[in-house]
Amino acid sequence: MNNTNNLHSADGSILGFLYQIERALQWLSSSDLTAFVGVEVDDDITIKLINGDDIETIYEQAKHSQTSRIPYADRSIDLWKTLSIWIEAVTSNKINIEHSLLSFLTNKRIPNNRLAIRLKNESLGGVENLKNKNASIIKLANELKEIAAKLPKTVKPYGQVVIDCPISILIKVIDKITVLDNNYNHITKDVKTTIRNNLSISEDIPFDYIYQGLFGFVSDSLIMNWRNREPGWVSVKAFNQQYTQLLTEFKKKSFFEKAVDSLPVDSKDIARNRGKIYVEQLKKIGCSESEVIEAIHDFVRAASERSRFAQDGEISKQKFDSYFEDLMNHWTSISRPKFKFAEPKKFTQVGYEVYYHSLLYKGKLNNYEPEQGYTHKGSYHYLADQVKIGWHPEWEILKDKEKRKKDAK
Repeated sequence: MNNTNNLHSADGSILGFLYQIERALQWLSSSDLTAFVGVEVDDDITIKLINGDDIETIYEQAKHSQTSRIPYADRSIDLWKTLSIWIEAVTSNKINIEHSLLSFLTNKRIPNNRLAIRLKNESLGGVENLKNKNASIIKLANELKEIAAKLPKTVKPYGQVVIDCPISILIKVIDKITVLDNNYNHITKDVKTTIRNNLSISEDIPFDYIYQGLFGFVSDSLIMNWRNREPGWVSVKAFNQQYTQLLTEFKKKSFFEKAVDSLPVDSKDIARNRGKIYVEQLKKIGCSESEVIEAIHDFVRAASERSRFAQDGEISKQKFDSYFEDLMNHWTSISRPKFKFAEPKKFTQVGYEVYYHSLLYKGKLNNYEPEQGYTHKGSYHYLADQVKIGWHPEWEILKDKEKRKKDAK
C-alpha cells in the first residue's frame, strides 16, 4: 500500500476496510489453531490453512457498498474480477476448492434475477444436478462462458479467465459460491455476538474491551504488513495470544467503565445541565448545539461512573484527584502558549482549538488509560464546570463570576 487512502483497494472505502477487519475477527475466532486469515491479499479475506485439506478455506470478496449502486451486476467489473480471482486461485493451487467457500459480500440486496444469485443457487448436491448428472450446473457454466465472450472491453480480460477455465473446474467453483447480501444478517452487532460466542467470553468480562483490543491488534498487524509490502496475514495462534493477553490485563485492571448504551441520558438530564458553567464555556467558543448535547452526555455519564466507582470502592477520591491534576497539566501545556499570543479577534477560534486539542489526551486513571470516551471528556467538562480550566482565552472571567455567585450566597 502506498498511502492510507488505499488501505482497502477492493472497495475504496474505509467502511469496507473496517468491515473486512470484522469479518477477519469472525473467522479468526472460529478457525483452527493452524489457520491464517489474510485480508486484501487477493482482493478478499482468505483463510489459509497451514496443513490443511480438512478445514475450510474461506475466500471472500468483500464489497461493503456505501452508495445506492448495487454491486455485482451481470456485466460489472466487480463480478467478473472476483470470478477470475477465484478461478485463478483454484487453477494455481492457491486454494483447495474442495474445502473452500467463495462469498460475494455486500450490504445491498442483490436482485434475484442477477447472475450472482443464480450462481449461488446452483449446487452439485442439488436435487436437479443429482438426478441429471449435473446438467443444470453445467448449463449455467456454459452460459457463463457465453456471457464472458460478450463483455465490454474493460471487463474482457476477466471474462477471458472464465472462458479458459475447464468446465470441470468451473462447476466446482460455482458449487462453492454463496451470496451474503442484506438478506444475510451481518450487521456489526451480530458479528460481535458471533465473535463473543466463538470465544466463549463470559458475561462478567466486558466484551467491548476485548473486542476493541482484538480489532486494534488485527488492523495494526495488517497495516504494518501492508506498509512493509508484505501479505496481510494474521495467524490464529497470534490472535489467541493477544486474546489471552487481554484477559490477563482485564484481571489486573482495577476498574471498568460501563458501555455507553448502559448509561442513558434523557431529556431531563440535558435540561438540568444547560445552565451549567461548562456549557457556558462551550458556547463562548462557538460550539454548536450538537456539540453541547454531546458534551452533556459525556458529563452526565462520567459523573454517574465516578459515583459508582466511589460507592463500590474501585477508585478512591485521591486517585481521581490525581487524574484531574494530570488532565489539568495537559490543558495548561496546550492553553498557555495559545492564549498568550492570541489576538482578540481570534479568541473564539483559539478557544475552540484548545478545546479539541485537549480532548485528544485521555490521561491515566489508576494507572490505566480509560476505554470509554466519556470518561476523559466528561472529566474535562467537570473541571471546566469547576472553573479549574477554560477554553476561551478570557475564561477566568467566568471564574470571577462564579466566585461572586458563591459570595452572594
